[in-house]
Formats: sequence, structure tokens, C-alpha cells
Amino acid sequence: MQAATQTYLKTRVSILASRLLDPQQATELIDLTAEELDQRLALNGILSQNLRTQQLNRTLERSLINNLMLELAVLTRPLTGSARTLLLFWSRKFELFNLKALIRSKLKGLPIEQIQETLHQLPESISLPHEALLQTENIREMLRLLEHGPYAPIAHQARQVYAEKNEPFSLDAAIDRSYFSGLVHQAQRTEPLHRDSLRPLIGSLIDRQNILWLFRYRFSYRLSPSETYYLLIPAGRQIGRQQLMQLANLSSFGEIIENLPARIRALLAESINPMQVRQQLDRQMSTEAQRLIRFSPSVLTRALAYLVARHFDLERLQAILQGRALGLNGDLIRQAIGVPPLATRQETLS
Repeated sequence: MQAATQTYLKTRVSILASRLLDPQQATELIDLTAEELDQRLALNGILSQNLRTQQLNRTLERSLINNLMLELAVLTRPLTGSARTLLLFWSRKFELFNLKALIRSKLKGLPIEQIQETLHQLPESISLPHEALLQTENIREMLRLLEHGPYAPIAHQARQVYAEKNEPFSLDAAIDRSYFSGLVHQAQRTEPLHRDSLRPLIGSLIDRQNILWLFRYRFSYRLSPSETYYLLIPAGRQIGRQQLMQLANLSSFGEIIENLPARIRALLAESINPMQVRQQLDRQMSTEAQRLIRFSPSVLTRALAYLVARHFDLERLQAILQGRALGLNGDLIRQAIGVPPLATRQETLS
């Protein structure tokens, strides 16, 4: 990577990172009026348009993701080769949301117009051929169409799984697993400095995802240990292949927590359900990403760390805005984003 490109990327990441929300700022948003929220988050009057709740949530989500895509365009502008490919590949997670929506809609036989309303409009560089996919007769044809393009590895694996099991859950899981495996592969193709610095970040993302999948697959979907292990990714930072196998064989929430690596176990020690686990993991992942933004020797790692931290930011914002749209009180919204109720925090301060 040329020196001018590194300087550009480092400067842009620094500017963008200054806008990330700390927990206090996120909490303050809960108590703002609709007008204040609209102005603070540059929502272009969305909150005052009197939209139905479902339509409002969809419009807000699109607006937040669109902002992230604009920032992605700024970061990738000077990049070429494996560095550019990595950042664009990370962003494909949002288009995979669209793919899953297309698959679910196809299974339900929904009309094309209704399906189109649920899709995110993403940059051409990562976008799926929505119109062509909507015209396919079935899921197999849809996935076969995607095997001729940048989503080929994900589509090929998903089609194989669907042919074997013919069930939506297995298809969703195959898409998710293939995405993270692809992210590891793209990081390995970067220059040595970037590759070495990216490994802990991507490894932590995979540890987080594996833990969430463990609870979901074993206890929500009640998959067997072998089925669960097959759907995990043995490329984590702290949780290796052998430990994943051991964790998949455990039969209770508490047992899994007790057998996690020491640092993760300490983080999750007081969590009593998967939602609290996710909140703690997200908070820790965001903290780690912000540390890398400041200190990583690799500007590419700083850029990816920013996108990761920004995505967690947007998820918190989405929860706050959805809570407001549903008329929830402040304490319920605080609970949704993992912040103690106001009364509890005041008692702690006193």
C-alpha cells in the first residue's frame, strides 16, 4: 500500500471515529425529542413523517445502513487489490440480509412488490441482481444464478446444503458460515503487515459469532452436538477447534459459560440469558475495535475496525429508534441496548 494511500486512510478513519458514540452519548439519545433525534442523527425528517411502525422501522434501518455505505465508499476510494476487496467483502453481510429475505419471501410465495419493500438498496459494488433473483422460479434456481459472480462461494455452499436438507434454517446457517469463512480467506490474502494485524480482529469477531451460535443452535433449535459443531467456524482468536467441539457437547447454558476461555468467561459471568451474552460480547467487541482504531500499525485494520465499531453503533441506534417508534419507556430501551435502568444508575452514583 502506497504511503499516500496510508495517510489518506489513517486520516479518514480518525475523522470518522471521532463520531462514534460512547455509552453515555448513546444513553442521552434515549431522552431526546423526535425533532432533536432527527437533527442529531441527520435522519432527514423521517421521525416526523407519521409512518406506520413497520414502515418507519424499515425506513430508519435503510437510512442508517445508507450512512454506513457512504462511509465505506470514503474508506475504499483510494484502495485497490486485496485491501479494497476485504472491506467490500465485509460489507456484503448487508446484502446477505437481502438474500435471506429473498429466500424467505420465495418460500412464502409473497408477491414481488411486497418483497421489494423489504430489501436494502446497497452500492452496485456489493449488490445482488435483485430483479433477476425475483424472477427465478425457486430457491435452487436463485442460488444457481448467484454462482456466476462475486457471491459464488457462498451460493454454491448454500445450494449444496439446501439440496441435502431442503430446510430454511440450514440454508441461513450455511450462508452465515460461508460468509465468515470467506472473511478469513480475504484477510489472508492481504499484505503480511495487514494480515498479522487483522487476525486478532477477525478472530474476535468469529469467537463472538461462535458463542452466539452455540446458544442458538443447541438450546433454541435443539441441534445435536455434531450438527452444532459442523455449523461453527474453527478460526477464532481464543476458542480453537478442539474447544469448540467440547463446548458443542455441553448441555446447559451455565456449562458453556463455565468452560469458555478465562477472559470470555469473566466477561459473561453474570449473564443469565443469550440476550445478555450478546450485549456483553457486543460491548467488548466494540471496545476492542476502538482500541485497534487508535493503535493498530495497519491502516487497513484500523479501517475494518472502524466499520465494525460503527456497525455496533448503528445497531444501538436502531434499537433506540425502534423503541421510540413503539412507544417504549426509557428503561425498556436502556435494557435493550444493555444499559442499566436510570434508577439503578442513580443509586450506584449515590
